[in-house]
Amino acid sequence: MRASLLMRDPEIQSVSMALLVGIANAIERESMKRYAALADTMERRGDAATAAAFRVMLEEERRHADEVARWAAGLGEAVAEPGRFDWQLPAELSDSWDEISGSALLTPYRAFAIAVDNEKRAFALYSYLAARATDSRVRAQAERLGIEELGHAAVMRRWRREAWHRERRAAREEPLSEAAPITSAEALNALLARREAAIAQAHRALAARLRQAGDGESARLLEALLETPSHPAASAARPPAPVPDTDDPVPLLVAAQRPLEALSEELEAVMGAATGTLFEQAEAALVSVVTRLARIALRTASAMQAPTQTQ
Repeated sequence: MRASLLMRDPEIQSVSMALLVGIANAIERESMKRYAALADTMERRGDAATAAAFRVMLEEERRHADEVARWAAGLGEAVAEPGRFDWQLPAELSDSWDEISGSALLTPYRAFAIAVDNEKRAFALYSYLAARATDSRVRAQAERLGIEELGHAAVMRRWRREAWHRERRAAREEPLSEAAPITSAEALNALLARREAAIAQAHRALAARLRQAGDGESARLLEALLETPSHPAASAARPPAPVPDTDDPVPLLVAAQRPLEALSEELEAVMGAATGTLFEQAEAALVSVVTRLARIALRTASAMQAPTQTQ
């Protein structure tokens, strides 16, 4: 078994056919529930492409669930009520989505990539169950399910590759970002100045749009955050990203998160290779970025709970 795919031992000592069927059904049902919720969330956030990716995966999981039901019937095993075996599932299957679901940088490619990893985790779980099974019939069925999960992973991998090519083509239409490694305080300061200028430009435009849409509270938040940059901003050298054409505050707030999340990833990369003063400077900047992200994320969550306004 690829133990590295599961962070913790599932601690299942006795594997019966009923348990195997229950876990197989629980895996597919949990995936269906997760993909349906994430599709709705992405739609609410104004990210139609990522919502569509989750709906494609939802339909695939429905097909898998039907296959599990037919397989169980062929074995003469009843499929348990939804939720009965959820506690047997590795936490990693849900944690991976919990960690990324609030990200403004969740794209179809990233969604499919996480799905690939989860299919591989399911394979690891079935390998574990096969190793624990004392009944040769149960062992053979667990191995069969594991092989099927690898097939599912191959489908997700193909979708991931297609999404990567689509997103790469779209990226070619945008200005190239500075790719030089950050190895000095001067280089980091220059990067922060450029990024903070772009963030300020975007947040001013988004605040104006939010106020126009009647969400003065969100507008005031973005304007207040302009006073706490991680570094003094340079003069903006590029036109700002387009403001979403909507009066719904949620997509506007998600758009406000994106440049901050992108900067946080850059700073984490700097910290991964830095030491001493450069590390401390990048860390201090990251604290500023994450603090602003948290405040916008809280406001976004609040806006998502409010009913959508029709014009």
